[in-house]
Order: sequence, then structure tokens, then C-alpha cells
Amino acid sequence: MMKNMKIQQAEGYLTVEAALILPMLIAAILFVIYMLVFQYNRCLLEQDLGAMALWGSSVEEEDTRNLEEMAKERMRALYRDKYVAWEFMNLQARLEKNCFAAEGSGRLALPAFAFSQWSDGGIWRTGTTYEYRRLSPVAFIRLCRGLKNLVQENL
Repeated sequence: MMKNMKIQQAEGYLTVEAALILPMLIAAILFVIYMLVFQYNRCLLEQDLGAMALWGSSVEEEDTRNLEEMAKERMRALYRDKYVAWEFMNLQARLEKNCFAAEGSGRLALPAFAFSQWSDGGIWRTGTTYEYRRLSPVAFIRLCRGLKNLVQENL
């Protein structure tokens, strides 16, 4: 009788330990997965905006309004299915003083209230801006000539 009681007590300890540790382990794994999803979406946003800004700085369009309309159309056509559980808050492109800028932001809602201690109401937000200066053909030719002269002087 005494042996059976000791065995049952030992099995009870394992059950209590599993009941305490398993939920914490599952919560930690879910938190890490959600952090990875957030990071993935943030990287995609930065990649898309960087490509948009580079495109805008290299397009040969003199009219500012036409360039901005082309950029808006390109932003609307952005492939958004690659984002996971992501909501865009802001996507815009602008041209100011021969500098093309693409900026955007998005957010990811957290699935559980427990993760919302480090966020604003259970939502993680991020945003970024990329700017590139447009190079006119005249400035490009001058830079090329300057580089040619510099190379010839050092030879």
C-alpha cells in the first residue's frame, strides 16, 4: 500500500509541473512566432519602399505632377499578399527639391491581451522613409567629367 502511494505522489508532481510549464512554453513560442511575423512584415515594407524610392529617383520624367501620379499608381499596384496579418496605415511618395521620397507605415494587431504590455493597445506599429536625390543629365555628365579628370590626374 505504501509503495502505491509513493508512486502516485511522484506522478502527481509531474502533472503539476507540466500544468505550470507547458502553458508558459506555448506562450513563449507563440510570442516568438509573432515577433518573427512582425519583423518579416517590417523588412518587406522597408524593401518595397526602398525599391520605390530608387525607382522614383531614376525615372526620366521632368513634370513633377506626372511623376507623383506615376508613383501613386505604382504604390496602388504594390503586391500586398506577401504581407502576413499586416495592415497598411500610410503609403505615399513625394518629390520635393529634386529629392524623391517614399514613406509608409503599417501595424500588426496582437492576438492576445498578454502581449500588449509593450505596445499601444495590443498593436505594434512601424514606419520608414527612404529618400534619394534625383540626378539630372547635366549633373551626371559633370560628375563623369570630374571623375575622368580625377583619374587622369592620378595616373
